[in-house]
Amino acid sequence: MKNFIKISVLISIFLAGVSCSKLEDFLDKAPGVDVTEDNIFTSRQNAESYVSTLYQYGMVSIFPNRDAAVISSPTGASSSLAGTLSGATDESENEANFPFAQQWNSASIIPGNIIGNEDSKYHGRWKAIRNANILLERIDEVPDADDTYKAQVKGEAQFIRALSNFETLKRYGGFPIVNKRFVTVEEAKVPRASLEECINFIIKDCDDAVANLPASYPPTLRGRATKLAALALKSRTLLYAASPLFNTGTPFISMANAADNKLICYGNADNNRWKLAADAARAVLDAAPAAGVALIDVPANRDPAIATVAQGNYRVAWERQDNAEIIIADKTYPASSRFGFPWYHLYPVPMGSFWVSNTATLNFVRKYEKKADGLPQTWNPEGGDDLVAKYNELDPRFKQTVGYNGARFNAEHPIIETFAGGKHEKNCFGGAWVVKHIPEGLANGGSVVPSIALYRLNEFYLNYAEAINEFQGPTPEAYAAVNTIRTRSGMPDLPPGLSKDEFRIRVRNERDIELAFEDHRFWDIRRWLIAEEEGVMKGAIQGIKITKLTATTFRYVPYVIETRSFNKQMYLHPFDLTEVLKGNLIQNPGWE
Repeated sequence: MKNFIKISVLISIFLAGVSCSKLEDFLDKAPGVDVTEDNIFTSRQNAESYVSTLYQYGMVSIFPNRDAAVISSPTGASSSLAGTLSGATDESENEANFPFAQQWNSASIIPGNIIGNEDSKYHGRWKAIRNANILLERIDEVPDADDTYKAQVKGEAQFIRALSNFETLKRYGGFPIVNKRFVTVEEAKVPRASLEECINFIIKDCDDAVANLPASYPPTLRGRATKLAALALKSRTLLYAASPLFNTGTPFISMANAADNKLICYGNADNNRWKLAADAARAVLDAAPAAGVALIDVPANRDPAIATVAQGNYRVAWERQDNAEIIIADKTYPASSRFGFPWYHLYPVPMGSFWVSNTATLNFVRKYEKKADGLPQTWNPEGGDDLVAKYNELDPRFKQTVGYNGARFNAEHPIIETFAGGKHEKNCFGGAWVVKHIPEGLANGGSVVPSIALYRLNEFYLNYAEAINEFQGPTPEAYAAVNTIRTRSGMPDLPPGLSKDEFRIRVRNERDIELAFEDHRFWDIRRWLIAEEEGVMKGAIQGIKITKLTATTFRYVPYVIETRSFNKQMYLHPFDLTEVLKGNLIQNPGWE
């Protein structure tokens, strides 16, 4: 994989900032002047470098702002924004008021700033799709490539094209379907297809990729798409397709021309779409063993002691690279210290970083149930002197996710102090830091290769449970899927006899905990159409102020960090104004 990425960087330098209208000229330069498209397909080695570029443009990080200039803008300018998307949800508050999250929290998103804000990979996705189309068109010409390799490359191109299209779908709804290369700008002015056509196109690419891709690769090639990765993408796509945002005859806001509503919803509500989503998630779970993918569950590590919290099943699943639970991860970046991507988005300034990270809100911490009985924890709105006891009663995943007062951060910071006057209190608005995704290896100036999973197996237990409940209620299979996740995390089973609505609440809460800070929450609350609910993306976001009473006792008092805004049109992104002015894109409702 190291050689794979080195080649990718070289080709990315060649292609950085090249627009669709100029790419043909670039690739058609005379032999000996520069890399040409014909040169690329003269050998498997050259073709492999082009596949590397496909991943450089098309692979997705769960942290939306990536440093690579080749994907940040059409001109190659690097984005300077920092922070994670969780800071625009009830999960966290950014350490400082960087505009990335705050423009969402203040409802300041407009068509003119969406690419510079959340969707910094908008242009990179189109480059990835172009690369995919060229590979599909020409890989059969490579003289020294066997049929197995050609099929694999086709599968990789189909996967990256599907992934790029899904990332556009979840933000905008229907998009222009591009299934061939374009030579001129005018030819590339394709109108938006209907939502249904776009979903069908993504699913076909996933199915074709499954047929072409291998089950696994040698360890040196981890990070490349597999059959299971394509099945995972299909599952997530169908889950979103079945959700209230899209699976309706009445969109959240009607388009200016009602006939265009097909661009943002199906036009009807069909419960069978949940069955398709359930079947797709089940397919991932069934195929996982053959791919060598399994849920991490060491019984002794379900509820680890404080001294061994790093051995907890949940923490191992998010921290240890290339562990058995990972289906595919973004592996396109080299080792970096806390001052490089993505760690500077995560590592708190009081611990020795210099940029911006996240503090966990009380809105989020309240979601953790008590591990003894699975009941909600009680948080007194007036505060209390029992903070330590409350923390100790929570779901074991809490201590493997949140850097709370008194917890261990890493070897460099063995005890976190977020109480008034504590050494880690500054800008800790929520009262606790987020430790999830911050590996131990960053302590004391260490460097770690970013390898944070795009798909892990745990998600698909929850996808399955949500979908099958929506299709036919809380079946034994739905219970079993959720309880598998809870058991490996040291939590009791869900209580029997829940209604469909009650089970929905519990499985959504389970997603909030299990998939926290993994770029799920922002999209889940939009596909569920709950962003407008108090304390989700609108209203009071709370933290706690902590006072030290004795060496072992602390008082907490809830307070409002900020009151956020959410406008209804924010359920879908606005298309960039420059893109709309090209004339082929109909703007989403509320952004006209």
